[in-house]
Amino acid sequence: MCGVFGLACKKKYSDLNNPNIESYLSEGISSLRFRGPDFDKISEFEDVKSKIYFGHTRLAIIDINKHSNQPYSFDNLELTYNGEIYNYVELRNDLKKLGYEFKTNSDTEVLIKSWHHWGPKSLSKLNGMFSFAIFDRSANKIYLARDRFGVKPLFFFFEKEFFLFSSSASHIAQHTNSNIDDEYISRSLRYKVFETLDSESPFQDISSVGPGEYVIFDLSKDNITKEIFKWYDLESRVKARKDEIQSLSLEDIAEECLDILINSVNIRLRSDVPVAVSLSGGIDSSAISSIASKNIKNLEGFSYGSPNCNKSEGPIVSRFSKENQIKTNFIWPSYDKHDLEKMFEKTIAAQEAPFGGLSVIAQQEVYKNVKENGFKVLLGGQGGDEVFAGYRKFFLIAIRDSFKRRNLIDSIDFLYSFFRLLISEASFFKNYFVALNRYTSAGDKNKILSFKSSKLDLWGSKSLDFNARQIDDIQKWSLPTLLRFEDRNSMANSVESRLPFMDYRLVEFGLSISSNKKIKNGFGKWILRKATEGLIPDFIRLERKKRGFDVTSSWLADGLGEILIQNIMDNRGKVNQYIKN
Repeated sequence: MCGVFGLACKKKYSDLNNPNIESYLSEGISSLRFRGPDFDKISEFEDVKSKIYFGHTRLAIIDINKHSNQPYSFDNLELTYNGEIYNYVELRNDLKKLGYEFKTNSDTEVLIKSWHHWGPKSLSKLNGMFSFAIFDRSANKIYLARDRFGVKPLFFFFEKEFFLFSSSASHIAQHTNSNIDDEYISRSLRYKVFETLDSESPFQDISSVGPGEYVIFDLSKDNITKEIFKWYDLESRVKARKDEIQSLSLEDIAEECLDILINSVNIRLRSDVPVAVSLSGGIDSSAISSIASKNIKNLEGFSYGSPNCNKSEGPIVSRFSKENQIKTNFIWPSYDKHDLEKMFEKTIAAQEAPFGGLSVIAQQEVYKNVKENGFKVLLGGQGGDEVFAGYRKFFLIAIRDSFKRRNLIDSIDFLYSFFRLLISEASFFKNYFVALNRYTSAGDKNKILSFKSSKLDLWGSKSLDFNARQIDDIQKWSLPTLLRFEDRNSMANSVESRLPFMDYRLVEFGLSISSNKKIKNGFGKWILRKATEGLIPDFIRLERKKRGFDVTSSWLADGLGEILIQNIMDNRGKVNQYIKN
């Protein structure tokens, strides 16, 4: 896990803007060092027309030897890469059979030699999270590529004589004088949808390589040209998997689900540094921890909560940890105003963009503790709710879909499940009604600020079936935002977050399963509960209540509210233009 950045320009641009280029490169090291504190380097290349700079800051996880440092060269290729290729062992064996020899045990060398042999077709062979730039000197082209679901960030700014790329949008914005994108802010305020499938960023004129895309920048002509290609299509993959499993029984589907999950966890345990797990008391993190504990002796976990506070996840996590012999570190300190201010400032700096709630600050504190305890890798359960329909909204979407299909049996079962859920979570009704505001189409204008967002239909068109609406959550309405929170908070603390539920095999499989196998008997994620029977205890597996980080509103009263108001007042000259008269 690392930071990547770079610049390519025509010689005439370089001659005129050399001070700006040097500033961009030097600040790239300093601004991305938290993503890769173990080593950094900038490589320079040039021909008669162009200059190219590749920068890298390394967080050493696999093959921590210096010979695996980046930028990494092989034959006519130069690579700067952020992420992990979990199936690098299998790919290396395939490449050895094709005649390739290896000097390191790193996934970096596997990646560059995979590209050398297969080119962009190698992307579909990769199982991992990644964003990278490859310079092909023989073709005088630079490729920017990103993983299937956009787990790892990659931004760029492009003009005809130069372009910049970086793991950080704000790093680019500082050198291009890019303004804030009002539409991004408006949508974020109204719908809490910060990131989507679109190639966007919080700044005007700064784009993101889209999930499952690669971009070619051709330097061989007088002006640099750009082409975008889609290398992964989730919808077609889900359709193909539906056809493959349609004849399977519930038991067969549950068995295959568990097999994929176990493999997804196990290949994410490949590491030359210590690995820990995140524990929330829910089925996702508990399944991951149970599988990991069978492979790692004295496994450690991290949980936001206290074993002595029933309002937190602590008591459930404590009971689970003892039964599975997992040493769990509980994060549940009391904060004064000074502590809250430090937490807020670190989180907003790490995120480089707005975020929608206090839980993001709590997540930052978890990763801070992971680092302080000497871990560089943490396995988490992000993605399970989107893939296996764990959110409450999916009950209503399933009811709508079954009515549309005129399937009486499913309709009755989904209604029964929904009412069972309401009964079990009656104490959360107030939170439900607050959350529902995001899903109403009215009130697109902000009551205080002069932002007006384009209207979004977070329920999804009535023409969408259940699985298609799940795909929307994966690609647009839910997961991209959560992945941004996860990546920025983990990397701000030089910790690599690994997410087994984001394994593309599990995502495709989970999305291909019919709704009546995911919502049943008052439960969401029913097929996952069925698959993990015997793996995790029933007091977790059969729990209907769903909770996230238990962050209380006392933080606002304890000083955070005052800090936010003071921040606004201190910057009122900039804020006034956005406040309604």
